[in-house]
Amino acid sequence: MPKISLLWLAAEASCFAAFRSGEIWLDTDGNPIDAHGGGFLLDGGVYYWYGSARNGISPPCCLDRGVNLYTSTDLYSWTHRGLVLHAFNSSTDNGLSLERPKVIRCTGTGQYVMWVRGSALASQLLAVATSDAPTGPFRFVGDQTDPFRTVARGGPNFRAGYQYGDATLFQDPRTGRAYVYWRTRWHQTGFRGMELTEDCTDVRPESDTQLFATPNREAPAVFFANERFYLWVSGCMGWAPTTTHLYTAPTALGCFNCSGLNNSKGWLVGWQPPPIPEPNQSGNQKQRNRPGVWAFGSQSTFILANPLYRKGSALAPFVYMADRWTPKNNVSFGTYVWLPLFIDPQNASRVRVLWRASWRLDNATSPFGARRAPNSSV
Repeated sequence: MPKISLLWLAAEASCFAAFRSGEIWLDTDGNPIDAHGGGFLLDGGVYYWYGSARNGISPPCCLDRGVNLYTSTDLYSWTHRGLVLHAFNSSTDNGLSLERPKVIRCTGTGQYVMWVRGSALASQLLAVATSDAPTGPFRFVGDQTDPFRTVARGGPNFRAGYQYGDATLFQDPRTGRAYVYWRTRWHQTGFRGMELTEDCTDVRPESDTQLFATPNREAPAVFFANERFYLWVSGCMGWAPTTTHLYTAPTALGCFNCSGLNNSKGWLVGWQPPPIPEPNQSGNQKQRNRPGVWAFGSQSTFILANPLYRKGSALAPFVYMADRWTPKNNVSFGTYVWLPLFIDPQNASRVRVLWRASWRLDNATSPFGARRAPNSSV
């Protein structure tokens, strides 16, 4: 990028007031935001964005510096707070990269708890870290020389424990109970969900639930509306954008595989039409700055409630948050795609994400209208 463009972007950073998906997003110091596969937390009126620090690393894939933190009060302007969990190196090669960190404030203890994937040469494992403050620093739980492990080791369903692929955490807004949803990467164990323990650092073995038999679902994001849980996932195509799938269930570990349709291979594809139109379909044709590719050229990481949405409003109740990966780029490992997410007030199983090259929380309006708008929460 020419120097003049970087200088111009730096000058604009402090007054950034709209989401511009796919563009380099600068923090308040004028540097590209470096928080990939992000997790988001709203605490005390402040938004916390945790993500893998991967920009400017050569080779860019697949190492990182640890977990970066940015904070904001409006979701547009973000201030870098530094690394809250440093990269981990061990003789076992566990933790070569720390990916998709998700943080919650644990209802049982009041602590801030991070679950993060530590990729190794042959496996993907879980590490848990805690802090007394959302700004960290976070400290690994357990063996400090190698805190990475399988999930639910010794459990009755798979005694070796499950690998920990792409994952997310979610707290039931009504009870504060926390859950983990993740890809185990094995066909015999599929995609699973479990409830966390009271201190949020482990799982309750009795809650072990296989949500899908296929493990070919990743990049999960969960949100709650209309008294039901929504589970958003992508297909598996490495760093390339691919299909999007949406499922619903009445409870946090309910029958997600009862929602939607099966494809010709017998894999559950979820509610139709998909939440993002397939390439070259209406709403995703390559024109007027629209990508015209799978998932608008993105992969999901989180779905956040729009703080400006009110019941009956035509505004988007949620924000779809995703990464546009560029792992071969030594400068920026990827950009971010944030788009308005709507729920049909006449059919709560219909969810639509609209492409907007530039938009604000207060100006994207529903393609479904505002009748019987969902009473939403996350």
